[in-house]
Amino acid sequence: MKVILLCSDYEEKLFPYDKWQPACLEVLNVSNIIHQVDFFIKNGINPKDIHVFLGHQPKQVTHLLWKYSGIQLHGNFNDSRSFLAGIYPSLDEKTVIVKSDYVFVNEDLKKILHHNAEDSVLLTEKKESTEAICANVENDDIQYFLGHPRDHYVTHQVAGVYCLSKAALQYIIHSSDGFEKRISGSMIPDSFFIENGLNQYLDDGSQIKCKLAENEVFQLRFPWDILNANVYHLDLLVKQMTENDISPSAKIDKTASIHGVIKIGEHSYVGKNVVVNGNLIVGDHVVIDNGAILNGNILIGDHSYVKDYAKLEGPTVIGKENKFGHNAEFKGVSMKGVSAVHYSEMFGVIGRYVDIAAACVAGILRFNDTKQPHNMTGRIYTPEHSNAIFIGDYTRTGINNVFFPGVKVGSNSALYPGLNVEKDVAHETLVIKKQEIIENRWDAKRYGW
Repeated sequence: MKVILLCSDYEEKLFPYDKWQPACLEVLNVSNIIHQVDFFIKNGINPKDIHVFLGHQPKQVTHLLWKYSGIQLHGNFNDSRSFLAGIYPSLDEKTVIVKSDYVFVNEDLKKILHHNAEDSVLLTEKKESTEAICANVENDDIQYFLGHPRDHYVTHQVAGVYCLSKAALQYIIHSSDGFEKRISGSMIPDSFFIENGLNQYLDDGSQIKCKLAENEVFQLRFPWDILNANVYHLDLLVKQMTENDISPSAKIDKTASIHGVIKIGEHSYVGKNVVVNGNLIVGDHVVIDNGAILNGNILIGDHSYVKDYAKLEGPTVIGKENKFGHNAEFKGVSMKGVSAVHYSEMFGVIGRYVDIAAACVAGILRFNDTKQPHNMTGRIYTPEHSNAIFIGDYTRTGINNVFFPGVKVGSNSALYPGLNVEKDVAHETLVIKKQEIIENRWDAKRYGW
């Protein structure tokens, strides 16, 4: 069996993380494509039988996968259709295709990897059918696929995994762009869709089985998807923890107050007057010290510290090499190298090596208690966690910045001190506050002397 991992094209709606290849974004501090590669290797797939179409930002993928000896990296094709056509002669009678911007639970991938049907597709229970590629299923047989249909036309959503015969792949390779099967009035871009070829395959009398995922599947298309996927998988991880797992080289001070199950990595330290109210997973060489407060489910990456009365509110995933110090508060997902060491209160997704300055505050509650709408490519989105703050890589905030609900700040940007960040900030932008100063004479005589 061969495995194909399809890294996606550029995704504008992912801003401020659109400079990332979505497959390289991290879930629980591990890049999503690494999760996928490791899964297939552990389940008996030879690395030489794994083919990766590089897509957007190919260097990010090659940087992650070069240590896997034998994996086939393909960057010399214009698109995924020409890639499939190019490697078709070398494929086996059954091939698993995975879209690597989807986040899966391993048990669901196992279902389709070991499915006996000649052709099968992983599906999930439908949520918002008008935002997804969907399928109509009867008695485990897929009847047809539709792109972003109204709810009553379909029963399930496509989850980005296909186990297909060479015959089915022929239909995909030779399919037209867009969707030939559609609802009248629908507007579908003239792009390559695997499902369009599979519709033609079904019309010619073939059978495709549905395999239903028992767990939630996430596609990394929007910035809040990073938060949602990490929160969901952190919850699954801590549910597996039934007893403490503390490395022999780790130390816990006797004054620490721990109310929950904990896992502590090598050479990590939980110090004086630390309070843990929840389940905690700590990597290697981590320091939690001097009155830090950790509430709820929390994961802390290697070589990080949380100390001096810093407060983490779960569910939260802290990246590697993070610094949370003196009264800094955080909830959400922080990527590698984030620093917040003085008086701040933030909620959302913080990109790589972002500096959270003193007294930065995320205002995430609107006066009318509603979700913040996001205008993206002409569409309005109001998802769960749309009030969170999203800051791109390498950006510097200013002292006493106030972030309004749902604000997104691009990468490599800088914000002036005392700035109210009321709207999105583009990549590589310096935002300076214009301040009017009025000076009048004042002295002790004003007090009656």
